[in-house]
Amino acid sequence: MVGVSALMVLKVADGTAPLVLHTGGWAAPYGITLVVDMLAAAMLLLSAILAAAVAVYACGDLDNDRFRFGFVPLTLIMMMGVNGAFVAGDVFNLYVWFEVLLSASFVLLALGGERKQMEGSVKYVALNLISSALFLAGIGILYGIAGTLNMAQLAQVVGAGGSGGSAMLSAALFLAGFGIKAGIFPLYFWLPASYPAPPASVSAIFSGLLTKVGVYALMRVFTLIFVDDVAFTHGLLLVLASLTMITGVFGAASKFEIRAILSFHIISQIGYMIMGLALFTQLALAGTVFYLIHHMIVKTNLFLVGGAILHLKGSSHLKHIGGLYKE
Repeated sequence: MVGVSALMVLKVADGTAPLVLHTGGWAAPYGITLVVDMLAAAMLLLSAILAAAVAVYACGDLDNDRFRFGFVPLTLIMMMGVNGAFVAGDVFNLYVWFEVLLSASFVLLALGGERKQMEGSVKYVALNLISSALFLAGIGILYGIAGTLNMAQLAQVVGAGGSGGSAMLSAALFLAGFGIKAGIFPLYFWLPASYPAPPASVSAIFSGLLTKVGVYALMRVFTLIFVDDVAFTHGLLLVLASLTMITGVFGAASKFEIRAILSFHIISQIGYMIMGLALFTQLALAGTVFYLIHHMIVKTNLFLVGGAILHLKGSSHLKHIGGLYKE
């Protein structure tokens, strides 16, 4: 997977246009279109590297029961959904790939059946089901406006303006749906409840990839499709980004368990990414992409470090992990 992604990066970097595949030979809007530009190729490569690193770590982190009951196939299914979301060329198949990755992640989160995991899973499932319903409603409105769900064609029809309140309603539904998945204020509370619950291997791949797919989707639709009334859409993004940054920091400051701190820290950093999208300048968007890639690497690593500390000390509470340098 890493090798294929690397070749795709080189192929896109050498060309002047994105790679486009019409599956089955059916062109848009009738067929499924897969599109790989430089951003998508970079995300594919990075997600493959992170998944490989977590797979190696999981060999020493997970017990036999978790391996026996599906960690490997569930992770592969989730990665299929993540990669599909990165290359989706239309918003309905973006929805489909989201459901694939979420279905696998639901089970991964609860794998092991501990009480804390089950409590986190309930919040995770409930909020993400609401998110999916909002996303699907937004898709329906878009199709009613444009008669197509292909992103390139939507950019021409909706992005050109003239769709009025219907487009703004769809934009609000997309923002709410993707915002929940990304962990944006105010509906982020599922994240600190669920991410500290499973083993470090699961938490690490969740923290590195899942919320970033939500940010990636927001970047796609709010730079291609919903650009007619930037004062409204991106102004709203700016307010939500600011509140997400602040509340994430306050949440992290109130915790003393490493993975709980890191979970709130994810929320805060998502706010920075959305801030770059909201500013909507070339430099701000470049900064968002750079920070998105940086955060995927660093946060995955930090959750793995948190898991290593738990193995060494038997606890990841700050009061109980003094003297780590002696270990």
